[in-house]
Order: sequence, then C-alpha cells, then structure tokens
Amino acid sequence: MSLQDTNQEFEVLPNVIIRGICNALRGATLVTQDFGVIDCLSEVAGVGGYGDVLQASVIVNLSFGPCRMLGLDALIRSKETLGREQDLAAIRQLRAIRERRGRQDL
Repeated sequence: MSLQDTNQEFEVLPNVIIRGICNALRGATLVTQDFGVIDCLSEVAGVGGYGDVLQASVIVNLSFGPCRMLGLDALIRSKETLGREQDLAAIRQLRAIRERRGRQDL
C-alpha cells in the first residue's frame, strides 16, 4: 500500500521532502512541526496542474529561504472554483487584501 492509497494524515520529521517520494505523497496531508498542515495536490482546482500552478506562483522569502506560493489572483480563482462556504468567506477577505495592495499579486 502506498501513502497515496491510505488518504490519511502523516507527521513528517524533519520537514524535508525529497523528490523521490513526492508522487507517493500526492493526495496526502502532511502535518509538520514548523510549517503546519501541507496538502500534497496533483492539481489545484481553478488553476490546473503543476505547470499552471508554477506559472501562477510567486516566490516569497521566508526565514528559512525562498518558497513558492500560489499568487493571490490564482488563490482567489481556486477558491471560487471550490465554492465551499469557508472558501466564499475567504474570497471576500482575499479580495480586500488585493484591493489594499493595489491589485499587486502576492
């Protein structure tokens, strides 16, 4: 049985994921000490697969180094596509952030 088949949460120590296990982690939820919960997705709703997500991402410099994150516009698009109650509430907040930043993507 692979990690993908179990569809459960895993605690990862230390917080390093090597490329060789990324496919097995697809669909898993990782719980890390330093970064909280990380969902391993094969695609992002409303954005697309890896190439699309890469294009829609931005580099954010964190205390441990640079990290790619979904840009604000793509995050809003994804949440609109999902349409869950918690996503609709988040969309209002994300749009307000976008307006405050003068439409700059994060």
